[in-house]
Amino acid sequence: MIICSIALKTSLMIQRLDGVVDDKGDYAVLRTPTVPDFWYGNCLVLPRPPAAGDYERWMALFAAELPGPTHRVFLVDAPDGDCGQAADFLANGFEINRYDVLATDTLVRPERLNGGFVYRPLSGDRDWQAVLAASQSVNAGLPGYANGFLERRFASIRRSVEAGRGAWWAAIAGDLVVAHMGLFWEAGLVRFQDVETLPDYRRQGICRSLLYAACAATNQRLGAVRYVIVPADDTVRRIYESVGFSLAEQTVDFCRPPNPALSNPG
Repeated sequence: MIICSIALKTSLMIQRLDGVVDDKGDYAVLRTPTVPDFWYGNCLVLPRPPAAGDYERWMALFAAELPGPTHRVFLVDAPDGDCGQAADFLANGFEINRYDVLATDTLVRPERLNGGFVYRPLSGDRDWQAVLAASQSVNAGLPGYANGFLERRFASIRRSVEAGRGAWWAAIAGDLVVAHMGLFWEAGLVRFQDVETLPDYRRQGICRSLLYAACAATNQRLGAVRYVIVPADDTVRRIYESVGFSLAEQTVDFCRPPNPALSNPG
């Protein structure tokens, strides 16, 4: 399967760190046996937005390839943001997520850096336990984060980091992780993951400072690379723009959360 989107290319790169990308030629199947309740790690990748009649075909394909999960997620290779013929998906409980993708190959030092914290990659059990606690605090009560999901997710991330395929950085005050983010790399592309800051520490320039420190260290380690991020909101976007990121494309996915009442949803 030929992928045009740099966001989707780097998503598949990250998927391969601790999961499977099964390329079927005209679509791909993502599986993450270590984290079976990770929606976006157990889903389908399609080469284009849906056309008329694709709803039934895509749903049957998902049920055949991933018969266990009750969620439904389709990643679409649509760097122009085209959602295609989406009416049937919307009518059947799907959300369509379309995000801007930012990228840069030139790092810019921000005007203001917050020097009140230690910025460094994680190392050892205490660090990983602290970043897990921070993420649990940020995501408490959100759908999809219950029943040990984050514990399994960070165990998977740690294996990939310790295998040398990425790094997880944190802003630390004493024993407290106040912000953190991951970077993973392959073939000249670096993708950011899970950029989070504790609510009481936001809007203080901490994430911007952490980002700059992580990118500067990655440049020293890898040389010339292209950084890719899909910001969750405008606040995160402004942070990345402050160090040189700009709009590169868009990314599109179709998501329907799991329904515990259904054992074989259609």
